[in-house]
Amino acid sequence: MTQMASVKGAEERGQPAGEFISEVARKGMRNAIIGACYKTLATSMLTNGLLLIYLTALKLDGTTILVLLSLCNGLLAFALIPCAHLADVYGKRRITLWGITLCGMGFVFIPLAACVLPGIVVGLLSLGIALLGIGQAGQMAPWYALLDPIVPSFYRGRFFGTMRVAWQMCAVILSGLIALLLPRETSLPLLTGVLIVLGFAILPWGIYFARIPELERATCTARDLTRDFSVILRSRGYLPFCAYFFIIALFTGGCLTMFSLVEKQVLGMGDSKVMLLANLTMIGSVIGFYCGGKAVDRIGTKPVFLLCHFGYGVSLLLFVMRDSLFIAPIYLLAAVHVVFGGLTAAGSIAFATEMLALIPAMRKSLSTSICTTMNMAGVALSGLLGAWGIRLGIFAESWTLAGGSRSAYDAVLMVYAVLIVLMTVTLGLIPSVLGRPDLRGGPVI
Repeated sequence: MTQMASVKGAEERGQPAGEFISEVARKGMRNAIIGACYKTLATSMLTNGLLLIYLTALKLDGTTILVLLSLCNGLLAFALIPCAHLADVYGKRRITLWGITLCGMGFVFIPLAACVLPGIVVGLLSLGIALLGIGQAGQMAPWYALLDPIVPSFYRGRFFGTMRVAWQMCAVILSGLIALLLPRETSLPLLTGVLIVLGFAILPWGIYFARIPELERATCTARDLTRDFSVILRSRGYLPFCAYFFIIALFTGGCLTMFSLVEKQVLGMGDSKVMLLANLTMIGSVIGFYCGGKAVDRIGTKPVFLLCHFGYGVSLLLFVMRDSLFIAPIYLLAAVHVVFGGLTAAGSIAFATEMLALIPAMRKSLSTSICTTMNMAGVALSGLLGAWGIRLGIFAESWTLAGGSRSAYDAVLMVYAVLIVLMTVTLGLIPSVLGRPDLRGGPVI
């Protein structure tokens, strides 16, 4: 009778009877969305150019900045699987909150680096970013497993689209305000103050994530880890999908950082303009999240992946050719940022939806974290390989293309543009199980 009343109430709200969402699930999804918005206030410095500007103000060279910005994703990838195992054994929400606590501890060391002797600046930044990476691993490892029983399979694309539009809008507004605040060359005390203010967003982030219900309690023990790891890797279509995820991240993950380095160090743009272009990336992400969420539920993931492959290649090529086309460079760069952000957002919706359809029913934290680890490892290696190639002199510091001067960063972007298009053949690794009812909720092992 209670379920019949709930279904009737759903119909009265205009919700189809076959797509019933319980009140517990609605509250859980709402807390996840609000918490994600607070999370982005604290962590968007890694992607919106603010941390890059801060590291530049500390007088660090370009390759050191690339390494530091890649360190967070590198350690995140390294810690995801151990954190996922702990989440499956001790509880998803518990490990989530411990991860957020570590993020808060790591965040303290980043603005503190502006107040110490020059000799220990890099060490202190490395410690802070490392704790931030490990903390994010603790929060992210059980994330999809925590949401899986809350978000109905028919609503996944729309939910992830709505959530990411919400937090991306927060990031856009935040970055816009910071861009207005920053002059052409920002003083170190002002940047430090901005970072300290953003750090306080970690507290409500933890409060709202603590309110997400854990509908599937931890039931496994440490003795199952080796067996479950082996079974997960043998799941149909799962390992090829992880490999595909890694390939995409490897050739796109470090591109936005190199965009900002070119704009700041090669083109000599002011801090506010660099932040403005990063903000345009986020605006593009809002569009991509909205359109990607609807597209995935309606047409599936493969068309979205195909669009992303060619879109990435064209975007990177246009960035390198910024002063050789019949359009002012600043407008071309703005368009590239919007398109690249939209493609990244739409691709992430497709990845999340396909992954939840592929993971086994047991050890969900572990199975989602294996895939996420591949992604984060690809993102980290993308920046590290670029920095390594530049530091070894593989790429010329200055070269010419179409009558315009280019940098070593542009050479890396050209290589990535060619490879991401050639890697379109790896679409065969995607099983596209979303149209199969037997796998819609994830395979059972």
